[in-house]
Amino acid sequence: MGPARERLSAFLGETYRTTTPAEKFLQKKFDNVTQRPLQSSVVIALGMARDPKEKISERDEMLAVACAVQNMHLTCTAYGLGAFWATGGPMTGAAMRGFLGLGDQDLALGLFYVGYPAVDWPQGHRRPLENVTIWHTR
Repeated sequence: MGPARERLSAFLGETYRTTTPAEKFLQKKFDNVTQRPLQSSVVIALGMARDPKEKISERDEMLAVACAVQNMHLTCTAYGLGAFWATGGPMTGAAMRGFLGLGDQDLALGLFYVGYPAVDWPQGHRRPLENVTIWHTR
């Protein structure tokens, strides 16, 4: 929150710059990576602290984080907040893991941007359930 978003913006910009080969560097992507934290009211870093005993599979732990993020997204929507989960390289790599103070076995799983939409809330358009579902009866 607050000024910490500026520190995050600078970190993301530097990480993108140092990890992107010059021929693949895109100014528009750099601008997006650095501006999003500043445009959001809150940015939530998503990390997964790995179970040291590894009783739970890494996949199950990651999927549990995804379920938690879905719940966060639904809560934001209920309060009229816009939100999205970004998982680009600067947000999930070893540098981000270090930035967040996560351990070597832990994972940085992206950033969850939250804020008030600058435009009218878009209308949802969902396809009918029968268009996206296959029912097996045998």
